[in-house]
Amino acid sequence: MIGESRSAPRGGAMSVEEIERELARLRANEDGTLSLRASVLNLIVVTDEGSAEDVTRSVSELAGRYPSRAIVLICDPGESETRLDIGLSAFCNIRGGTGGTQVCAEQVTVHAEGPPAHHLESLAGPLLIPDLPTFLWYPGHFSPRSPEFAAMATLVDRVILDSAASRDAEVSLGELAGLIGEEGTPAVGDLQWVALSPWRTLLAELFGSPERAGALDEVYRVEVLYGPGGESRAHLLVGWLATTLGWRLRAATRLGARAGGGHRLHFLGPVGEVIVAMDPNSPDAKLRRVRLYSEELSFQVSRHRELREARATVMRGEDLIGERTVHLGTFDLGVLVGEELRYRGRDEVYEAALITAARILSR
Repeated sequence: MIGESRSAPRGGAMSVEEIERELARLRANEDGTLSLRASVLNLIVVTDEGSAEDVTRSVSELAGRYPSRAIVLICDPGESETRLDIGLSAFCNIRGGTGGTQVCAEQVTVHAEGPPAHHLESLAGPLLIPDLPTFLWYPGHFSPRSPEFAAMATLVDRVILDSAASRDAEVSLGELAGLIGEEGTPAVGDLQWVALSPWRTLLAELFGSPERAGALDEVYRVEVLYGPGGESRAHLLVGWLATTLGWRLRAATRLGARAGGGHRLHFLGPVGEVIVAMDPNSPDAKLRRVRLYSEELSFQVSRHRELREARATVMRGEDLIGERTVHLGTFDLGVLVGEELRYRGRDEVYEAALITAARILSR
């Protein structure tokens, strides 16, 4: 599949009718016929000038795998003067080989400063293609208390966020946990949860055999090693373990710098107390290792080989009785967002893990 990017000269404000006409012109072939619009979804992106280049690049890369009408809103509501510039582009490719149908995905880029940046829903809403699922992506720091969010939420089916975009995981996860409890809120997706997928899969597979399944109820200690930027991801992992295995949080202690920082958590499990030690001192990975100890066995998933792979092991004492290594793949922005674009409804497993993670951090 060979792709071709087409763009129109960037100008000032345009009406919806002018935008639609220009997009149609960009889809026109040399013989005067129109390429098909390939959109399977609407994607609204809210970002700022500093992140716009990277975000726009990711949106363009997504167009080949998840054809959409993308509306990228680059806004600065703090400016006193009004500015509204529209840029239009299309990514066209031929489906089905030589002689196949040419289809195009579309992108509308809106630079909004001053008053227009306070009413983003009025800019995005009229440009959405009807009857398609609509996603709203905030690549950077997000707060549901932001002035435009309530109005924007009414336009969309799913919000894609990054709970690690804020330096304060307690505030970020707490606000997200509050958001999913509000009536009428669209489904929420979190890029940190997507990044946990291989970890959750490997951990689940460690207990997959019938002879090991019983060890889940016998887990009495968990150790999680994570690094800078990994606090949100690590706490979501613990939240997932707790909700999946039926642990109830009894106490959470923040450790001081002398003790290495992190948390020491006490849960009540099916057969007794479970202690979780969270160590934030990994020097080389946002999430480095998780270990679970039962009465007879210990289970571990860790990154190795320059962090490109994850190794899962089962030990009985000093004896290795099970092992698996998988390639972790890439965690670049486009891949993570692409995974979220596959889902429409609410992820109840994520929501339960999020609520538990927020409760841990609020203690």
